Amino acid sequence: MKTKQVYGLKIQPPKKSAFMIDTPENLPKLHMLLLASGRRGGGKSVAVSNLVRMYLEQGILDRVLLISPTYWSNKEIFEPLNIDEDDVLEPTKDAVKTVVEKVEQDKAEWEDFQIKLKKWKEYQKLMKSDKPLYMIDPEVLLEYMEMGFLDNAERPKWKYDHERLPRVFLIIDDSMGTELMNPKSGLTNLCIKHRHIAEGTGISIAMLVQSYSAQQGIARPIRENCTFLCLFKNTQEAQIKKIYEEVGDKLTEEQFTKMFEYATNEPYSFLSIDFAPKKPEYKFRKRFEEYLLPNEVGASAPK
Repeated sequence: MKTKQVYGLKIQPPKKSAFMIDTPENLPKLHMLLLASGRRGGGKSVAVSNLVRMYLEQGILDRVLLISPTYWSNKEIFEPLNIDEDDVLEPTKDAVKTVVEKVEQDKAEWEDFQIKLKKWKEYQKLMKSDKPLYMIDPEVLLEYMEMGFLDNAERPKWKYDHERLPRVFLIIDDSMGTELMNPKSGLTNLCIKHRHIAEGTGISIAMLVQSYSAQQGIARPIRENCTFLCLFKNTQEAQIKKIYEEVGDKLTEEQFTKMFEYATNEPYSFLSIDFAPKKPEYKFRKRFEEYLLPNEVGASAPK
């Protein structure tokens, strides 16, 4: 085929993807929409809790929210995440609204902190100048007084450890068949737009379910926006076939099945599929720590 180059119209991609949080090479990208599918007691909650813990230990996350009707019986699993009890929600029809409001409140508090910090720096500069107080606009002094600078000149403190736009992770567990899964709850919309809520603050989501696509499973729009998938051993054969049809990529069904069987050949083990891998060879994993090569199952990806 003959072609002719059109100059001056080349698309220039941004240097950094919007709504993307930098993570170490071994950890999946954020913001993520993670789906974990497997039978009750298969290890989904433990696996996701451990992944979120890794993000927290790396200083990548600031806050974890949990929607679950079984938190108190599973409290030990989620204890390492230091979830505030006010951030544990029941899977009601209003849960999504509450989650969005919490993220929006964090965003508003961050903006207020930024304003206060800027004013504090202005106040510090003013106090170090030789300008007499009587020459300073009384309204400016009043503003500084209302912010508490005249009584306490300490630098304002942000409520989280890292001064940045808040980073929040939502875990949804044991919520199938509840009001939360009702189409009117707003869950599907949240999962589709999770990177954009609160004017781009965004939120990462992990949804733990017992069925991937059955009647009580995950809505198709949510599956289509999934960025990271964890498949546990007890996933039904028909479900595996359905998953292969949706996410099998360039693999044959035999390759996909073989890789799934290898990844789940130990108790509580699972196959991970990263739909936004940092390197192509990092798409498939056994659990989180072992990269898989489709044509050489069991071999680690090159370092």
